[in-house]
Amino acid sequence: MQKFKKPTQRTCKVSCFFWFLFFIYPVTVSAQTFPVDAATGKIYYAEEVLVKDGPQLELYHRAKAWFAPIGKVKIVIKVDDLPNGVLIGQTYSPFSFTSPGKKQTYHLGYTLKLEIEDDRYWYSLTDFWLEPVIPLQAHSAKQVIGQQPLEIAVLPQKEKPVPNKVLAEAVQKTILAFIQNLKESLD
Repeated sequence: MQKFKKPTQRTCKVSCFFWFLFFIYPVTVSAQTFPVDAATGKIYYAEEVLVKDGPQLELYHRAKAWFAPIGKVKIVIKVDDLPNGVLIGQTYSPFSFTSPGKKQTYHLGYTLKLEIEDDRYWYSLTDFWLEPVIPLQAHSAKQVIGQQPLEIAVLPQKEKPVPNKVLAEAVQKTILAFIQNLKESLD
């Protein structure tokens, strides 16, 4: 009969490391974080994107075409300044997710600002809002109820945890897909 050795401090450290590596670390890495402007406390995405062989006028026209309405989703252009290469628009992205076992649909609204120069542009996404869309009982139409700032729904408030982590993950995925679509359209 084989005897088992008494665990040493070294083997405990190794096993604790593996527990951390395989179980705890993936959970902390997958947590959604949103970039927050320290001055305003609002969610804010911004980036400079380099475009090879992208003259300002051509990039501007690609951006303007990208701003065209897609289906029922309308983009309202607030600033259209070709000489300075600035476009500012407001729109929303519809998205759905399941939580807990029930499909929920929302509109995620935001302001997009594009500043365009030769071979580069800067985008910023700000002024996010969230609006639940609830199906009417008697009709196939949908009723849209009040907007709220996105920060209320997805950021911890006064040392309280994120109200709805599944919603926060769906919002993050929607924003990143929007940014990817923008980059592909202007590349």
